Amino acid sequence: MNIMYTKYFLALLLGTLFTVGCTKDTAPSPEVKKIAMNDKSLKLVQSSNAFSFSLLNKSLDGTIENRMVSPLSVSMALSMTLNGASGTTLTAIQKTLGLEGLTKDEINTISHDLAMALQKADPNVVMNIANSIWIRKSFTVLDPFITANQTYYDAQVSKLDFNTAALSTINKWVSDKTNGKIPTILSSISDNEIMFLINAIYFNGKWKYQFETSKTANEKFICTDQKIVLVPMMKMESSFGYAVQPGFKALKMPYGADKFQMILLLPEEGTSPDKLAANLNSEKWATLNAALQTKTKLPVWIPKWKFSWDITLNGILSSLGMEVAFDPNKANFSGINAENQLYITKVIHKTYIDVTESGTEAAAVTSVGIGTTSMPVDPPSFYAIRPFLFFITEEDTGAILFAGKVENPLLTN
Repeated sequence: MNIMYTKYFLALLLGTLFTVGCTKDTAPSPEVKKIAMNDKSLKLVQSSNAFSFSLLNKSLDGTIENRMVSPLSVSMALSMTLNGASGTTLTAIQKTLGLEGLTKDEINTISHDLAMALQKADPNVVMNIANSIWIRKSFTVLDPFITANQTYYDAQVSKLDFNTAALSTINKWVSDKTNGKIPTILSSISDNEIMFLINAIYFNGKWKYQFETSKTANEKFICTDQKIVLVPMMKMESSFGYAVQPGFKALKMPYGADKFQMILLLPEEGTSPDKLAANLNSEKWATLNAALQTKTKLPVWIPKWKFSWDITLNGILSSLGMEVAFDPNKANFSGINAENQLYITKVIHKTYIDVTESGTEAAAVTSVGIGTTSMPVDPPSFYAIRPFLFFITEEDTGAILFAGKVENPLLTN
């Protein structure tokens, strides 16, 4: 049989962790430097954010369930995968991410610079980004693919016998980099799997203005299906970025030294978070962020919530323009191994979030597998007593790290 059509299997695992650990005492905020962005860097971040809204919208299907995605994780995973893609497969991934017109080297350079900038953004926040590549000893991968991921993503490369010990080694790396919140990503390694790429991000910080636990009290929360549940509601009154936009209210709550924040969008009564997400785009997001620069003193109620979620993204990414990458007869990943016809077999995304009085803890892992072949004015307030959207972002770059919806704070999924 022609080796071009021999069925080998490659799995690329790229995971992103974002965790925030908090303490009661808030240290004085040291001076922080603004992250400088050139035109091409801004294009990548803006394109990534546009992808964020598409990914979030496609992930919300009207189900009464808490959901969260990490657009940064998926975007970085696919950017790493670009180093092995050619022809229409490369073009399709670039189009899905909104990166038409940028070369592989430009995408790699900007991704590297963004990762470095995010890790240094806030001296009150510890943020570490780690990457690794695990290769079956018997499989040959082209040097340029490995070199690009080592150079731009600082990837640790290891060749292993893919046995039970290798499974434990890979899962331990994932668990360590996600602070134990995603303890495993692989349940087994099949005979035709020959590679895993893993990306992890760790973030440790705290709310700039923390809630007093003594003020947390059970309050009614009205779900989209009109079910009423009693949830622990955190309460405070302080000055935050606040805006009223057509169809929703928005609140910006900072972490650390104001470099990272959670932005909450509370739809008006009668509007679901899914409908609100479907109407978001880059232009509306820019308008909202400008409005949130103005601070308003107001009472704030937000529930404590904690949940995990996972999804297979094949259908969503195909609908966003990447269908060819999943086609065993058309996909082109010759930049990984030119002698084997490779294609993406499965993209799995897992997330975790825990929001408390002191801050936020969140994690995400993305696994990419490849094989062959005008409005009334009310007194300002933000009472999140019905389903809402949330985003975790960085101030200077505008990068969206996580995006999700809370349907019922009591559900852990």
